[in-house]
Amino acid sequence: MARIDHHIKPYDEGTLVKLEIFESYVETWLPTFITQKHIHEICIVDFFAGIGYDQLQQKGSPIRILDRIDAYFALLMNYNTKITLYLNEYKSHKFKLLKENCEEYLQNHKRLSKFVEIHYLQKDFNDIYDEILNVTKDKPSLFIIDQNGIKFTSKEVFNSLLKTDKTDFLFFISSSFFKRFNTTEEFNKHLNITEEELNRNPYKFIHRTVLEAYRSLIPSDSTMMIYPFSIKKNANIYGIVFGSKHILGVKKFLDIAWSKNKINGDANFDIDDDLGKSQLTIFQDEKRVTKIEGFEILLEKYIEEKKEVTNAELFNFTYLHGHIYKHTSDWLKKVKNIKVEYSGHTYLTWENIKKGKVVKFKYIH
Repeated sequence: MARIDHHIKPYDEGTLVKLEIFESYVETWLPTFITQKHIHEICIVDFFAGIGYDQLQQKGSPIRILDRIDAYFALLMNYNTKITLYLNEYKSHKFKLLKENCEEYLQNHKRLSKFVEIHYLQKDFNDIYDEILNVTKDKPSLFIIDQNGIKFTSKEVFNSLLKTDKTDFLFFISSSFFKRFNTTEEFNKHLNITEEELNRNPYKFIHRTVLEAYRSLIPSDSTMMIYPFSIKKNANIYGIVFGSKHILGVKKFLDIAWSKNKINGDANFDIDDDLGKSQLTIFQDEKRVTKIEGFEILLEKYIEEKKEVTNAELFNFTYLHGHIYKHTSDWLKKVKNIKVEYSGHTYLTWENIKKGKVVKFKYIH
């Protein structure tokens, strides 16, 4: 039976959304590297692992990670890939429970012993981060930095992630922290966001403001792409920031995000009031544009300017703009032979593009 800390509260709805996104990304990330014959080891690092369960024995990130690994046992057997987990928990009583719970899991799933190695760490993030970065930098790696506040995803940490080539990351921040501490000297050491910038937009958009501050740190020659997912928990807004240098990683995250919210794809609530935009009222002269409709306008302009584009180009354009291929495919089918000319299927999926299937789309309007 799992060991729990009775002082830990049950996960609330927002925390469960966050954990589900973490788990879903691990699930879709793992087979990408397990099935590559030239890759022999992949790494997952959970810097704030907790104990593995909440008070109601709902699974936390370490156990969810192990569940996803176990689900790919057949692939691990076929490709003989090693998965190294680094699980860090600074607090002594939590560290003890974390180790007990994970070891109990492995005892109940002994078949994983050949493929999974866990390094249990009990260190301050600042003392261990550079060490972990150094040992994982040449291997496909996923960093999960589940913190509150900002100090563990500072400019220095973010800049170090920009220098990696094989590391995807998910970090969690409490946007309310920005409202409370942004004027302090300590806060400004970590990320420069002025009080004016935070107050410029409604509080529900604070996570987007934070994301843009991180984006401003990305050099023009970097291929790093970052995307948000805001989570409403009572009166507060929290958020995930995802980063990857690979369009396939971006695809995986955005597919998960849009599955959580088919209205706008970057929050667990209707952050842009898109449902309200879909209908005219007696006070409006014209309907406001939803996020998907706004993307369709950009998409049409892109094809019009290019005159002719391929499915691979449209795939990249779609995900770089924070959307999923279904949005592009649906619009193309709607305007076929009206604004855009092409033959047969759109073949916008990653699988078809990877197979070398090419479709050309010509603007005709």
